[in-house]
Amino acid sequence: MDKNRLKKIFGIGPLGAVISVALFALAVWIDERLGHLQITPHTRAIGAGGVALILSGLGLHGWTMKTLQNWWQNDQLCTRGPFRFFRHPMYAAWISVICSGAALILNSWVLVLWVAALHLIWHRLVPYEENMMRKRFGNAYDAYADRTGRFFPRLW
Repeated sequence: MDKNRLKKIFGIGPLGAVISVALFALAVWIDERLGHLQITPHTRAIGAGGVALILSGLGLHGWTMKTLQNWWQNDQLCTRGPFRFFRHPMYAAWISVICSGAALILNSWVLVLWVAALHLIWHRLVPYEENMMRKRFGNAYDAYADRTGRFFPRLW
């Protein structure tokens, strides 16, 4: 498989995943050193919220994968399914929803900060992928980017 096809399929995902996992390990280490700074003593309730977030994130991830099947086959700008709402729904599923759920299940303020750090890092990484899309789809991608959010739906 050629390098451009791999970029098209995976984008910056593998690099972002490695960074995210490394930061997770660092956050868990820091959390242990600080004596586990709990969000709340109500572990059952926060854990249930975390599970709900993870299940929602997995649903969004699955919806995104199903939607992308046609795009990969037809080499078209994907603006359907979850892509109607934001440009990077697969990344959003993981960094905004699933990782937040993990922070809640683990009941850790340090992991909440990890999720915030992930957003900062991924906002720095995705412009490379967006530039690739802009080169491929030109003004159509610019118009699409203007009406959608990056990791959260644009509500205004």
